[in-house]
Amino acid sequence: MTRASRVRTSKGAPVLIEKKPRAPKGQVLGEPPLWAQGVRLGGGITPAQISTVMREADAGYPARLVDLANECRQRDSHLQAVLASLELSIAGLGWAVVAPSIDGKAKARDKKAARWVESVLRSLPGLPLLFAHLAGAVLHGYAVVEIVWGKKADKLVPVDFVFVSPRRFYFDPDDGRLLVYDVGVINGLVGVDLAKTFPNKFVFSYPRVTGDVRPREGLQRPLVWMSVMRNWTLADWLKTGEMSWKPWRIGTYKKNAGNDDRLDLETVMRRMTTDLSAVIPETTEIKVEWPGGRAATGSTHEALVKCFAGEMSKAVLGQTETTESSTSSGFAQAKVHDDVRRDLLEARAKQIASDITLWLIGAMIRANFGPDVAVPCFEFQTKDEIDLQAFSLALVTLRDAGMEIPVAWAHDRAGIPEPKDGEPVLGKGKNRGNVPDSILAPPTDTNQPPPTDGSGAPAPDGTDGAKPPEPKPAPEAGAGKKPEPKPAKKAA
Repeated sequence: MTRASRVRTSKGAPVLIEKKPRAPKGQVLGEPPLWAQGVRLGGGITPAQISTVMREADAGYPARLVDLANECRQRDSHLQAVLASLELSIAGLGWAVVAPSIDGKAKARDKKAARWVESVLRSLPGLPLLFAHLAGAVLHGYAVVEIVWGKKADKLVPVDFVFVSPRRFYFDPDDGRLLVYDVGVINGLVGVDLAKTFPNKFVFSYPRVTGDVRPREGLQRPLVWMSVMRNWTLADWLKTGEMSWKPWRIGTYKKNAGNDDRLDLETVMRRMTTDLSAVIPETTEIKVEWPGGRAATGSTHEALVKCFAGEMSKAVLGQTETTESSTSSGFAQAKVHDDVRRDLLEARAKQIASDITLWLIGAMIRANFGPDVAVPCFEFQTKDEIDLQAFSLALVTLRDAGMEIPVAWAHDRAGIPEPKDGEPVLGKGKNRGNVPDSILAPPTDTNQPPPTDGSGAPAPDGTDGAKPPEPKPAPEAGAGKKPEPKPAKKAA
């Protein structure tokens, strides 16, 4: 299928031409035309229409539900905040590529391949976007990202990642496979299984969210209902606020007034709403009264708005304390809620890391090293940083107490990578390398006890505890003495 485009010639007459969509270089799926990228369903949508859209998604065609979920996210600030909190928190995590090992030992070729994969991935500026796109799979139940490959130093490496909108797919009614749904966007790809037809070209993520079948996975169903009802409540709240503290206009007409008099009275009432001026016939009477007391405009509506927001927070983050203020909770409850958030974050980070290992790193290893090299594991660093000083003191204490502590575990907990073969280190291990002895020499301890002479008595000053030299024998009497001067003669 093609799309007709209207262009203008040099003479000014519009001419229709056929424009075929094409995928950019290096891509299988290109961007669809703008008219095919989404449909607006909000505004005056009703509960019956929402139910119809969800039934379509249950049947395997989620395009309209994806559009509605995206629209809810774009107009609901709270929904956007909680989803962005999940996606950006995972996108900002540290990560590493670890070679597979047995009993803590990995083969040299596997280590070399893991270091190469990590160096390639760290050079990609679009890698955090890949993390965020895969983290967003919890909303729709799946996410698809196309890998754009390129050549670098005679090796096939990823150079970019292109997110594919979830609305561009449908589920096979027979076996539930995810198939391309774009009609006429790319020739011949309608109903194609991308994973099977284009291996090593896409990254897929199918998180386990509700545990239902694939067409009904994801959080978009509860989030759509909560967001739409929240917007309905906000609309009613705005109408209530618009009517609050405005004068009541009460019009009366006489019993014998005709229909024209009643219509004139309605016109007068409307005129008073806009310009506060009106012409009143004799057959009518108008009273203007101001409401008394305090208007309760925020009680019910505010409670509903907060309730729907809290439900969305719990669905995405598992708790509410990190996204909403509360006057009834203390530090302990807030700490518990934050621990729940971190547990969900770690679980979803592990699932995304396994997707990257399976679809991206596996493709890199197979294309450049062959099947004989083990696929390294992609791991997110979700643990909090520790106090290195306190940790090192604890290690020394436990070691002196006789506990055997694996060196690899200590390196992992401290966040310090193990040294490579021949790499200079600041320690006395086998990989000491070419570090001078002066750097590794222990510092002089000024609190050491003074040296002794071996018997426990303090050593003389200027000695280091060695035995003092033997005293020389005393000289003989008169030996070495100078002669005494003779007394001077008395003057005569």
